[in-house]
Amino acid sequence: MTPLTHLARPLAAALLALAGILAASPTLAQGLTQAGEGSASVHGLTQEQVIARFGEPERRHAPVPATGEHPTPPITRWDYADFSIFFEKRTALHRVEHGKFPPQ
Repeated sequence: MTPLTHLARPLAAALLALAGILAASPTLAQGLTQAGEGSASVHGLTQEQVIARFGEPERRHAPVPATGEHPTPPITRWDYADFSIFFEKRTALHRVEHGKFPPQ
């Protein structure tokens, strides 16, 4: 067992919980989708392209390794002042704004 294996289950649980919240709240899901569109979109960028666009992150989290019967690629998170970017291997998946939700 690697030192970070214990983080995989809590991360998976958090992602499933977020999926449930987004399914129950179309307004929140729409706001997060809009946050990823346009100039803020990072989907598909390499880590080098992210650095070129936003500079060095304030913090780079260690990759969360794959576990279970159907392993998936490790997920890495980089934190900037106002947002975080999640990577699968070296490819950006999502940009998540910190504490910004659409008005209710």
